[in-house]
Amino acid sequence: MPYLDHNATAPLHPAARTAWLEVADRCWHNPSSLYGQATAARDLLADCRERLADLLGCSDPSRILFTSGATAGNNLFARHFASSDSPDALALLSPLEHPAVDASIRAAFPGRVQEIGVDAEGVVSPEELALALDGVGRYPIAAVSVMAASNESGVLQPWQALASLCRDRHIPFHTDASQWLGKLPAAGLADCDWITGSGHKFGGPRGVGFLLVPGGQKIHGDMGGPQEEGKHAGTENLPGIAGMMAALEARERDLPTIAKQGAAHRDAAIALLRERLPAGKVVSGGAARLWNTLAILVPGADSRKLVAALDRAGIEASTGAACSSGAASAARVIAAIAHSLGLAPGTPAGMVRFSAGPETTAADWQAAIHALAEAVSAHAGPSRPPRVDLR
Repeated sequence: MPYLDHNATAPLHPAARTAWLEVADRCWHNPSSLYGQATAARDLLADCRERLADLLGCSDPSRILFTSGATAGNNLFARHFASSDSPDALALLSPLEHPAVDASIRAAFPGRVQEIGVDAEGVVSPEELALALDGVGRYPIAAVSVMAASNESGVLQPWQALASLCRDRHIPFHTDASQWLGKLPAAGLADCDWITGSGHKFGGPRGVGFLLVPGGQKIHGDMGGPQEEGKHAGTENLPGIAGMMAALEARERDLPTIAKQGAAHRDAAIALLRERLPAGKVVSGGAARLWNTLAILVPGADSRKLVAALDRAGIEASTGAACSSGAASAARVIAAIAHSLGLAPGTPAGMVRFSAGPETTAADWQAAIHALAEAVSAHAGPSRPPRVDLR
């Protein structure tokens, strides 16, 4: 069965499995313990931190905090600024953020979140960010958050330019790089003040990730013990961390070949889509996107019904973010760029997201497009498709 939902989670990389088993057997001690047997665990933890810092282009490994995943990192980031800034400070984010970012920031800054405008393809330009920063008036800005690559459409954001703009204005900049890592080079990401990452998105174990913080930063809003140099509580998941690093390093080594081949397979699938389903619209098709991601909008269709039909045809795909209501998540993306897709207000539409991995073949992509075209034909005129609110 072709698996085309890698943006939700990726299969465990063989290198990650080997590293996890070895470390779980050999270095099971608590890295924070003081006796001799814990030294090996503590040294391995430091080694993993240094290897990740090297990949990110970070000269200070102490900036890296290991977490239980990107959601934990995003929540820690949000709580830190909510606890340390003035009570009227605002947070700025794009309207396309993953729910792990959007929900955590809105909970930490109730009624104090401003959205940054996006262009017709869903890209946040430096000009739009500057307009948003200038438009807040007298209110201080706690932080800006824009994802590096969209989990929905795969669109790439100019995080380097956005980080530079924020740096010039002395405003902290955060990017959730969960979809970027393992699919595009990690080098240079450390130019951002704050980064979150998730191991299972690129073949590492579930339940492990990281948060990159500014050097020397005291973290507010965290509770518990003094792990991670007093910045983040909780006993480190050393086998998971080792597995995450093994997977990321393996992906980085293979990236040039993977990206070129994957983009060719995706583009061939788009060509087939235009033949089999001319009504299908590629979301953010005119922008730079992840080589593995293809989000397709089908006017008049129902997202859940399409995914269910694909499943019956042996294709594993999704409507959008796996950790939220897929249809609701897709609707946010559609609403943000509906005009560029030629949708009038209130137009019913469904979205299907195919997200591949390194092992996904051209035949898998072709099978997915054929199955989608057949599903649309078989389920034309769904009873009550979701409507897109364009207000």
